[in-house]
Amino acid sequence: MLDDLDQWLTEDEAAAAAGKTKRTLRQWRRRGVGPPYTRFGRTIKYRKPAFISHYRRSEIKPNRTHPSVTK
Repeated sequence: MLDDLDQWLTEDEAAAAAGKTKRTLRQWRRRGVGPPYTRFGRTIKYRKPAFISHYRRSEIKPNRTHPSVTK
């Protein structure tokens, strides 16, 4: 059974949450990159937990002990 409807982001909500445009999200889908999505007919939806997880996996954690970093 599908998650509750409040667990899904519309394309507009996803774009706003990511700080991107809908056009960017569409380009990502065409290229096969970006957060996972589901198509309901012609409507694109992003499941909130998967959307959040995608961005958490994309985090870059700086190496604080890098020798070129001055203190």
